[in-house]
Amino acid sequence: MKKLVMMAAIAALLAAGPAGAAAAAETPNPGFDKLKNLVGAWETKDENGKPFAVTYRMVSGDSAMVEEMENGMISVYHPDDAAVMMTHYCMAKNQPRMRATGLSKDGNKLNFKFVDATNASASSMGMMNHLKITFLDADHFTEEWTNSKDGKETPWTFNFTRKK
Repeated sequence: MKKLVMMAAIAALLAAGPAGAAAAAETPNPGFDKLKNLVGAWETKDENGKPFAVTYRMVSGDSAMVEEMENGMISVYHPDDAAVMMTHYCMAKNQPRMRATGLSKDGNKLNFKFVDATNASASSMGMMNHLKITFLDADHFTEEWTNSKDGKETPWTFNFTRKK
Protein backbone atom coordinates (compact mmCIF):
# COMPACT_ATOMS: atom_id res chain seq x y z
CA MET A 1 0.00 0.00 0.00
CA LYS A 2 2.83 2.43 0.90
CA LYS A 3 4.44 1.73 -2.44
CA LEU A 4 1.19 2.51 -4.27
CA VAL A 5 0.77 5.83 -2.38
CA MET A 6 4.39 6.78 -3.14
CA MET A 7 3.94 6.00 -6.84
CA ALA A 8 0.73 8.07 -6.95
CA ALA A 9 2.53 11.04 -5.35
CA ILE A 10 5.39 10.81 -7.84
CA ALA A 11 2.94 10.54 -10.74
CA ALA A 12 1.12 13.68 -9.51
CA LEU A 13 4.38 15.66 -9.31
CA LEU A 14 5.42 14.53 -12.79
CA ALA A 15 2.00 15.42 -14.20
CA ALA A 16 2.24 18.93 -12.69
CA GLY A 17 5.61 19.42 -14.37
CA PRO A 18 8.21 22.01 -13.37
CA ALA A 19 5.74 24.91 -13.55
CA GLY A 20 3.27 23.20 -11.26
CA ALA A 21 5.95 22.29 -8.72
CA ALA A 22 7.34 25.85 -8.78
CA ALA A 23 3.92 27.44 -8.38
CA ALA A 24 3.18 25.26 -5.38
CA ALA A 25 6.47 26.24 -3.73
CA GLU A 26 6.26 30.04 -4.27
CA THR A 27 6.00 32.29 -1.22
CA PRO A 28 4.16 35.60 -1.65
CA ASN A 29 6.69 38.41 -1.94
CA PRO A 30 5.19 41.93 -2.01
CA GLY A 31 8.66 43.54 -2.00
CA PHE A 32 9.80 41.72 -5.13
CA ASP A 33 6.40 42.35 -6.76
CA LYS A 34 6.89 46.08 -6.10
CA LEU A 35 10.38 45.96 -7.66
CA LYS A 36 8.92 44.42 -10.84
CA ASN A 37 7.12 47.74 -11.44
CA LEU A 38 10.53 49.25 -12.23
CA VAL A 39 10.97 47.24 -15.44
CA GLY A 40 11.87 49.69 -18.18
CA ALA A 41 14.22 52.63 -18.76
CA TRP A 42 14.94 55.32 -16.16
CA GLU A 43 17.18 58.34 -15.81
CA THR A 44 18.75 60.22 -12.95
CA LYS A 45 21.79 62.44 -12.49
CA ASP A 46 25.18 61.29 -11.25
CA GLU A 47 27.07 62.96 -8.40
CA ASN A 48 28.30 65.62 -10.89
CA GLY A 49 24.81 66.45 -12.18
CA LYS A 50 25.27 64.57 -15.48
CA PRO A 51 22.30 62.56 -16.83
CA PHE A 52 22.68 58.86 -16.04
CA ALA A 53 20.60 55.99 -17.51
CA VAL A 54 19.49 52.81 -15.74
CA THR A 55 17.36 49.96 -17.08
CA TYR A 56 15.51 47.14 -15.34
CA ARG A 57 14.53 43.82 -16.93
CA MET A 58 13.18 40.51 -15.75
CA VAL A 59 15.23 37.36 -16.41
CA SER A 60 15.19 33.63 -15.63
CA GLY A 61 11.48 33.06 -16.01
CA ASP A 62 10.70 36.30 -14.12
CA SER A 63 12.46 34.95 -11.02
CA ALA A 64 15.10 37.71 -10.98
CA MET A 65 15.40 41.34 -12.03
CA VAL A 66 18.58 42.88 -13.45
CA GLU A 67 19.40 46.55 -12.92
CA GLU A 68 21.90 47.74 -15.56
CA MET A 69 23.62 51.06 -14.97
CA GLU A 70 25.08 53.19 -17.74
CA ASN A 71 28.54 52.93 -16.15
CA GLY A 72 28.53 49.13 -16.51
CA MET A 73 27.58 48.17 -12.96
CA ILE A 74 24.83 45.59 -12.49
CA SER A 75 22.64 44.61 -9.55
CA VAL A 76 20.50 41.48 -9.51
CA TYR A 77 17.41 41.26 -7.28
CA HIS A 78 15.53 38.05 -6.48
CA PRO A 79 13.08 36.71 -3.91
CA ASP A 80 14.33 34.67 -0.96
CA ASP A 81 11.10 33.33 0.55
CA ALA A 82 9.40 36.52 1.83
CA ALA A 83 12.63 38.59 1.69
CA VAL A 84 14.37 40.16 -1.32
CA MET A 85 18.07 39.56 -1.95
CA MET A 86 20.31 41.63 -4.15
CA THR A 87 23.89 41.31 -5.33
CA HIS A 88 25.62 44.46 -6.56
CA TYR A 89 28.43 43.86 -9.08
CA CYS A 90 30.42 46.99 -8.36
CA MET A 91 33.05 48.89 -10.33
CA ALA A 92 35.07 48.63 -7.10
CA LYS A 93 35.55 44.95 -8.09
CA ASN A 94 33.60 43.58 -5.11
CA GLN A 95 30.15 42.04 -4.93
CA PRO A 96 28.17 42.93 -1.79
CA ARG A 97 24.96 41.02 -1.09
CA MET A 98 22.12 42.67 0.77
CA ARG A 99 18.71 41.56 2.05
CA ALA A 100 15.44 43.44 2.50
CA THR A 101 13.11 41.59 4.85
CA GLY A 102 10.00 43.14 3.29
CA LEU A 103 8.26 46.35 2.39
CA SER A 104 7.90 49.10 4.96
CA LYS A 105 4.51 49.40 6.68
CA ASP A 106 3.47 52.11 4.19
CA GLY A 107 4.36 49.75 1.30
CA ASN A 108 6.74 52.24 -0.32
CA LYS A 109 10.24 51.32 0.88
CA LEU A 110 12.64 48.41 0.65
CA ASN A 111 15.56 48.66 3.07
CA PHE A 112 18.47 46.44 2.02
CA LYS A 113 21.09 45.63 4.65
CA PHE A 114 24.53 44.10 4.14
CA VAL A 115 24.74 40.30 4.41
CA ASP A 116 28.18 39.46 3.01
CA ALA A 117 30.45 40.08 0.03
CA THR A 118 32.78 38.36 -2.35
CA ASN A 119 36.11 39.85 -3.36
CA ALA A 120 35.85 42.16 -0.34
CA SER A 121 39.58 42.88 -0.17
CA ALA A 122 39.88 43.66 -3.90
CA SER A 123 39.18 47.37 -3.72
CA SER A 124 40.51 50.47 -2.07
CA MET A 125 37.23 52.19 -3.04
CA GLY A 126 35.22 50.69 -0.18
CA MET A 127 32.01 48.72 -0.43
CA MET A 128 28.30 49.40 -0.70
CA ASN A 129 26.68 48.19 2.52
CA HIS A 130 23.15 49.61 2.49
CA LEU A 131 20.48 50.48 -0.07
CA LYS A 132 17.06 52.00 0.51
CA ILE A 133 14.62 52.15 -2.39
CA THR A 134 11.62 54.47 -2.00
CA PHE A 135 8.77 54.11 -4.49
CA LEU A 136 7.17 57.53 -4.98
CA ASP A 137 4.72 56.88 -7.84
CA ALA A 138 4.62 54.93 -11.12
CA ASP A 139 7.20 57.26 -12.72
CA HIS A 140 9.48 58.23 -9.80
CA PHE A 141 11.58 56.48 -7.16
CA THR A 142 14.77 57.08 -5.21
CA GLU A 143 17.75 54.92 -4.37
CA GLU A 144 19.87 55.82 -1.35
CA TRP A 145 23.16 53.91 -1.42
CA THR A 146 25.72 53.92 1.41
CA ASN A 147 29.38 53.17 0.74
CA SER A 148 31.65 52.18 3.63
CA LYS A 149 35.40 52.76 3.52
CA ASP A 150 37.85 52.81 6.42
CA GLY A 151 35.00 53.14 8.94
CA LYS A 152 33.49 56.16 7.16
CA GLU A 153 30.09 55.94 5.48
CA THR A 154 29.29 58.02 2.41
CA PRO A 155 25.67 58.27 1.20
CA TRP A 156 24.61 58.78 -2.42
CA THR A 157 21.01 59.55 -3.34
CA PHE A 158 19.63 59.16 -6.85
CA ASN A 159 16.17 60.44 -7.88
CA PHE A 160 14.85 58.45 -10.84
CA THR A 161 12.30 59.44 -13.50
CA ARG A 162 10.88 56.90 -15.95
CA LYS A 163 11.87 57.56 -19.56
CA LYS A 164 8.81 58.04 -21.77
